Amino acid sequence: MATYSIEISEPAENDLRDIVLYISSQLSSPMTAINMMDTIEEALLGLTEMPQKCPAVRDDRLASMGYRKLLVKNYVAFFTIDEQSKVINVERILYARRDWLRIL
Repeated sequence: MATYSIEISEPAENDLRDIVLYISSQLSSPMTAINMMDTIEEALLGLTEMPQKCPAVRDDRLASMGYRKLLVKNYVAFFTIDEQSKVINVERILYARRDWLRIL
C-alpha cells in the first residue's frame, strides 16, 4: 500500500491559525487551542495511509472536483487526492457548523 504525502494550502494554514487564535483568545483557553491544533494535525497525518477512507463531500460540484472531508471534533478538513503523485492536498479546515458550501 502506497503512503501519501500531505500538502496544506495557504488557506488551510490560515484556517488552522485562526482556529488556534480563536480558542486561545476568544475562549481564553491557550492549552485547549494547542491541543486542538495537535489533534487536527494528527488526524491529517492519519490520512497518509488510506485517505480514501474519508467520504466524498455531499455536494455534486465539490464531489466532481474530488473533494473529501475529514471530521475532527468540531472541525472539517476538506482535501483532494492526487493519485498519480500520491499527494493529499488539504484545501480548507473549517468549523463544522459554518456554511462551508458557500466558502468552498
